[in-house]
Amino acid sequence: MKTAIFFFVLFFALTSPFAVGFVFAETVTYDVFPQQQQIVTVSLNAGDKMAGTALVNGEGTIVFWISDPHNHNVTVPSSVGQKTFSLTAETSGVFSVHLYNGGASAVSVTLNFNVSHQIFGMPQEIFLLMVIVGVILLLIVFWAILSKT
Repeated sequence: MKTAIFFFVLFFALTSPFAVGFVFAETVTYDVFPQQQQIVTVSLNAGDKMAGTALVNGEGTIVFWISDPHNHNVTVPSSVGQKTFSLTAETSGVFSVHLYNGGASAVSVTLNFNVSHQIFGMPQEIFLLMVIVGVILLLIVFWAILSKT
C-alpha cells in the first residue's frame, strides 16, 4: 500500500508539469485586397494579455488598429509595414484586430499573436503550476503520515 502511494505521488509529480501551457498562439497570413479590410476576432477575458506583430510581406502598408468589444479603439489606427502590439483587456468580450488596405494593390499580411490568460492577476500557467506543487506537497505529507502507521 505504501509503495503504491509513493509511486502514485512520483508519477503525479513527474507528469503534472505537462498539464501546464495554456497560452494561445496563432500565426496566420491574410491577403488584404485594395480598399478592403480584414478583421480578426479574439475572445479575451478581463485581465488577459495579448501581444504580437503584424507584418506586410513585400511592398505596401496597411492601416492597423485593435478595437474592444464596445467598438472603441484600443490602439491608434496607423499606416504601417510592420506593427508590434500588446494590450491588457480591461473588459471581457471579443476584440477585433483590423487590417485595412487603402492602397491600389493587394498585400499579404502575416499576423502573429499570443494570448496569456490571467487568474488572480498572474499568468494561468504560473497559477496552475502553484496548484500542482501544492497538491504534490499535500500528497507527500499524506504519504509521510501513512508511512508512520
